[in-house]
Amino acid sequence: MTGNILIRNMTFQYESMLEPIFKDVNVNIHENWRLGLVGRNGRGKTTFFKILRGLVDYEGEVETTLEFTYFPVYPDASSEEMALEVLQKQNPHRELWEIERELSYMNLPAEILYKPFRVLSGGEQTKLLLIELFLNENAFPLIDEPTNNLDLNGRRVVGQYLKNKKGYIVVSHDEAFLNHFVDHILAINKESIDLIKGDVETWKAEKELADERSEEQNAQLKNEIKRLNTVSNRVNTWGNKRESSTHDSTERRLAAKQMKRAKAIKKRTDEKVEEKKRLIRNTEEVEGLKMKVKEPRKRLLYLRHFSILQDGFPLFEDLNVEVFPNERLFIEGKNGVGKSTLLHFLTAQEGFETTGEWEVNLPENLSILDQKNQGAFDYVSYVQSLTAEEKEDFWHLLHQLGMKRARFSNLPTNHQWSAGEMKKIFLSQALLGENALFVWDEVTNSLDLHVIQQLVESILHYGPTMIAVDHNESFVEAVSTKKIELVKVE
Repeated sequence: MTGNILIRNMTFQYESMLEPIFKDVNVNIHENWRLGLVGRNGRGKTTFFKILRGLVDYEGEVETTLEFTYFPVYPDASSEEMALEVLQKQNPHRELWEIERELSYMNLPAEILYKPFRVLSGGEQTKLLLIELFLNENAFPLIDEPTNNLDLNGRRVVGQYLKNKKGYIVVSHDEAFLNHFVDHILAINKESIDLIKGDVETWKAEKELADERSEEQNAQLKNEIKRLNTVSNRVNTWGNKRESSTHDSTERRLAAKQMKRAKAIKKRTDEKVEEKKRLIRNTEEVEGLKMKVKEPRKRLLYLRHFSILQDGFPLFEDLNVEVFPNERLFIEGKNGVGKSTLLHFLTAQEGFETTGEWEVNLPENLSILDQKNQGAFDYVSYVQSLTAEEKEDFWHLLHQLGMKRARFSNLPTNHQWSAGEMKKIFLSQALLGENALFVWDEVTNSLDLHVIQQLVESILHYGPTMIAVDHNESFVEAVSTKKIELVKVE
């Protein structure tokens, strides 16, 4: 078993939590697998990486001879290191031609090596840090959410790059991205961990069948529990009545004997009930996500030979597009071409220099999810600003998105949120109230596969009018009715 990762009876629990994140986990991971690690936000995917890296204490055993490396680890933001220096710091013996070969696989020019790492785009930095991991041929990379700074083309390039490598684990919530290269899935479920050979589609199909079987078994077990509880209550009631029905000493001794027998029967019955309850398997329960949608009355957008000027030059080639009620327009294009800028123009209009013809008719009720406004957030002040009805609606949305009420009610002002939890908070804000137009920028970033599927089903059910940017290919293909691509002016 040289090089494999053998996990035996592993249990881990944070001190602040009432229940363990992992309990008696047993799994064997092959050193050459392209493994996708999936699960709901907060299930412990990043914690799993910390356990493998030896950063937290746990019970049980993790046996391996592999050397783990981790993404993302960024250089100091103030560092003036060149990209080449960053790559060679952990890989001093790799020759320049080997590094340039990896760059070509990532569609990066060789000249990028001689630029300061800090001035590169988020997508370029991501690609270089992934190259850094794989330049070390003796390492087993643990890759945590690599798609956050990648546009659709970047995700395809990185997906192909990973397809040509072997021996790593990737955490991602982008189904199309994972399906491009994974050959195994490790799924952290509510009550178990499943290891499946295949891609995300294979795992989803097998899990659906397993959940259906579990639901049938659960229904049978619940009926049996109900029957046993009825028996237990009937025996207990009979014993109590028998014991109190007479004052004769002989009769009372006999009644006491029968009561003792009744209690023994009740105890055995209650034990059977508890045994049946332990057999009930907790399947993933994903609630329908409610959207309050109001239909716009007229055309919302008209662009003819349109572009936005920056320093007197057009950001992208001329656009020609219209958006009518119930349509869902998704804006595509490479990072830096102006997708978010176009969204900001549509919601503000003022302060922009443009070319061509345009007409924007925004309804009064507007849902805006802007990735630039997702930095510092005072959750407590926000909740206090809501009416009682709005607060209950807001908390209900968080609950529908898979967050337990204990995570978002009665919190201290300095509470720390995970990236996934923060995104669910901003999404709940964007869903609050009745809206006629949804302008969303990168809604799927940091959201788990279950929530993304919730969004897909909700959007298809309620049919909102949308203008959006998103790089999750599966999501866009599922919900868009119209797409345009921004092309940079050369």
